Amino acid sequence: GLSSTDALTGILNRRAFQVELEEQIRKKEPGFFIFIDVDNFKSYNDTYGHNNGDLCLKHFAKAIQECFPEGSILGRYGGDEFMVVIYNTSKTEIEDILKQLSREKDRLNSSGNNMPIDYACGWAISDADSECTIQMLLDKADYYMYENKQAYKKSKKS
Repeated sequence: GLSSTDALTGILNRRAFQVELEEQIRKKEPGFFIFIDVDNFKSYNDTYGHNNGDLCLKHFAKAIQECFPEGSILGRYGGDEFMVVIYNTSKTEIEDILKQLSREKDRLNSSGNNMPIDYACGWAISDADSECTIQMLLDKADYYMYENKQAYKKSKKS
């Protein structure tokens, strides 16, 4: 089973996540597909070193695991990108989970760790009715993430 989990974070790796996701898409259950991207991770690694970078991703993956309900599918999609798929939920519930994740991140950042991390996230809804592919979901989530980042940058400036 080693090949299906990400060695660092212990959650599904990209390939296993995609297999799982394709399986779910075939079942045509509507679900929420959430894409979480750690901000400026390259400069984090450059500043604090790769060991700290790894540690940071490990803690962050754990925070994601703790905030998302049992039965969610979690994966590490890229170096600093995570994905979650949740079924039988609502937009309100997702927003609550994401608020919780944000609080968890603040807690991580304030627990005497002088290496604050931040992230952006976007989500898409895979609809039972529409022909839906992983790429479509990714693009949609990515688009929302970009929107969120822009909105966030604006709110920081004011």
